[in-house]
Amino acid sequence: MYWIDRNSQPKGITNQVDFYCDTTADITNLPTSQNEGVQQGNDNVSNKPVAKGSTCLCIGSSSLYILNSSDIWTEV
Repeated sequence: MYWIDRNSQPKGITNQVDFYCDTTADITNLPTSQNEGVQQGNDNVSNKPVAKGSTCLCIGSSSLYILNSSDIWTEV
């Protein structure tokens, strides 16, 4: 399961989002800038496409992922 932590709005960038997820397996369910993610329960917001530079903190592994310029969630 994943969820939105907050919507970031750096100057000049819209729709950049910070997520949390439970496990690294959840990363594949996240949206990208080109594709919607897998809807989580009744939540119909967090699955919408997001801007490159969005982040996800994986609680289970303490890993941080960033949506890179190739539109791929990459561990940093």
